[in-house]
Amino acid sequence: MESLKKTWGRLNSIRNKIFFSILMFLIIPFLLTFYFMDKPLEKVIEQKIGRSAQDALYLVNFNVQLFLEEMLQSSVNITINPSITKLLKDPDAYSKYEKLRLNDTVLNRLFSSYFSNSYVTLFDREGNWLSTSYMFDPLLRGYLDSPWYQDMMKKPYQIKWMFNNKDLMYADRKPLITLVKTITELQTNENTGMIVFSVREEDIRKYLTGLEGDTYLVDAGGTIVSSPEKNQIGQSLLQEAYMPKVWKSARGQEIIEKDGQKWIVNYDTVRINGWKIIQIVPYDTVFKEIFDIRKTNLLIFFAIFVVFSFITISIAYSISKPLKLLRKKMRELEDKEFYSNIAVTGPQEISSLIETYNRMVRKIRGLLGRVKDEYEQKEDMRFRALQAQINPHFLLNTLNNIKWMAYIRNDKDVGDMLSNLGGILEGSIGRGGSLITLRQELDYIENYIALMKMSHPDTIAVNIDVPDELMDQEVINIMLQPIIENCLVHGLQTKSGEGRITIQAWHDEDDFVLQVADNGTGMTPEKLEEIRSRLEAGSAAPAPERIGIKNVHERIRLQYGDAYGIALSSNPDEGTTVEYRLPIRKAQKGIGDDTKSDAG
Repeated sequence: MESLKKTWGRLNSIRNKIFFSILMFLIIPFLLTFYFMDKPLEKVIEQKIGRSAQDALYLVNFNVQLFLEEMLQSSVNITINPSITKLLKDPDAYSKYEKLRLNDTVLNRLFSSYFSNSYVTLFDREGNWLSTSYMFDPLLRGYLDSPWYQDMMKKPYQIKWMFNNKDLMYADRKPLITLVKTITELQTNENTGMIVFSVREEDIRKYLTGLEGDTYLVDAGGTIVSSPEKNQIGQSLLQEAYMPKVWKSARGQEIIEKDGQKWIVNYDTVRINGWKIIQIVPYDTVFKEIFDIRKTNLLIFFAIFVVFSFITISIAYSISKPLKLLRKKMRELEDKEFYSNIAVTGPQEISSLIETYNRMVRKIRGLLGRVKDEYEQKEDMRFRALQAQINPHFLLNTLNNIKWMAYIRNDKDVGDMLSNLGGILEGSIGRGGSLITLRQELDYIENYIALMKMSHPDTIAVNIDVPDELMDQEVINIMLQPIIENCLVHGLQTKSGEGRITIQAWHDEDDFVLQVADNGTGMTPEKLEEIRSRLEAGSAAPAPERIGIKNVHERIRLQYGDAYGIALSSNPDEGTTVEYRLPIRKAQKGIGDDTKSDAG
C-alpha cells in the first residue's frame, strides 16, 4: 500500500501531468480533428477556388461591361449629332444624296477597339429609317409594329438590350447583340426617334474565352447570348436547376449535381443590363488536387506532433522543479494580500521568475492605489462639473428676467444689450459641445457685435458674406470671437473713420476656408512674424494667459490635425486678414439643434 502511494505520487507530478496531458489533449484531438476535417478542408479549398474563380469571372465581367458601355457611348454620340437631330425632326430637309452622305460620315465612321463592325439604324416617329446595312422589309415592319417598339416610343429615355440570332434584320445574317435606345429631345422631353445599335456576337465572344469549363453570357430571358461553344448560342438555360439562384443574387457560387456528376457554377451580373455571366466547371476536375494536399497535410501533422512531443517533454522537465517552489511562495503572497515580497533565491531561472513576480506584485499594488485615487478624483470632478453647470444657467435665466423687465419699462437699449449678452452667455455655456455649426457660430458673433455696437454705434460696420449652403459646416465652438475682439481692440479702436469687418467663406478643393478681414491699422512685419512664430511653435510654446489666436489655432489642430489651423496676413495701415482652414465636414445630426432660450 505504501509503495502504491509512492508510485501514485511520482505519477501525479507536474512533469508527468504535462506529459500525459499531451497524450490526452494533443493526440486524441489531433485524431478527431483529422477525422472530421475532411469536409471542412474541402469547404475551405472550395471557397478559395470559388473566390479565385470569382476574381477571374469579375475580369471577364469587367471587359463585357466595357464592351456594352462602348456600344451605349457610340449610340449616344450618334444621337447627339446635330445633323441626326435635324434629320429626325424634319426628314424632308435632306435629299436622298444628303442622307447617304450623312450615313457615310456619321453612322459608318465609328471606330472602336471593342467591336469590328457595327449595324446602326435610325427610326423617326413616322417610321422613316436610315441604316448602315440593307434590311429586309418584312422584318423591318415587324420591328415597327412590335409592342415593345410602340411602348418605347411613348416614353422618353428608354433603353432595351436584345439578342437576335433568328429573325435577322440585316442582309449578312449574323447573330447580333442589339441596343435599342429612344432619342429624346431635352427641351420637350418627347421622343424624336429611335436608334438600333447592333454588333456581332463574335466580337464579344473573345472576352469569354480563357476560363476553365463552359462559359455563357445569358440575357434576361435565360437565352445564351454568347459562348466559346458556338453550338450553345441561342439555347435556353431556364430549365437548369441552378438558374433560380442565379437570378436572385448578383454574384456567387453554387454546387449542383447533374447526371450523377457534381458541378461548380460561378456567376456574376453585368451591371449595365442585368445579363449574367455563368461559368460551369466539373467538380472533380477542381478538387483532384485536394487529395494530394490532404496526404501532404497528414505527413506535416505527424512530423509536427513528433517534434512537439519531444519539446513538451523537455519543457516539462525544465519547469517542474521551479514551479513547485514558486507555488509555495505564491501561496504565502496570497495569504498576505499582496503585502509580502518573495525572497530572491535559487538558480537563475527561479530568480528571474521571482524577480518578475515581485515587480508584478508591486505594480498591482500601485495600480490598485491609483485606481482608488482616480475613482475618488473622478467623482469629485463629476460633482464639480454638475455644480458648474448650475451657475451659468442660473445667470442666464436671471439675465433673461432682467431683460424682460427692461422691455416692460420701455428701456429698449438696455433690453437689447441684455438680449445680446444673453446670447453670448448661452453660446459660451457650450450646449452643442466643442463642435457646432457655422450658423451657430455666426449667430453668437452677431450677438457679440451687436453688443459692441452699443458703445460704437457709428464706427463699426460688419459684413457677413457666407453662402447658405455652407451654414451647416462643422466648426470649433467660439473660434471667431477672439479674432473679432482683436479686430475691434487692436485694429479699429485707434482708427479714424468707419471700421469695417468682413466675414467670408468658401471651399478650396477639399478644405473649408473662413476669412475674417478688417480695414484697421494692421501690424508691422516684425509683429506679424512674432505671431506666426508663436502659432508654429505649437503646444511647446508657453500657454496664453487668455483666449486668443493661439488658443483657437491649437484647438483646430488638436481637433483636425496639423494641416489645419489659422493663417495671418497684414500690412501697416491696410488692415489684417485671418484665414481659418478646416476640413469640409458637415456638422453631425444633433449639433446645433438645441432649442435656444429666451435670453437671445
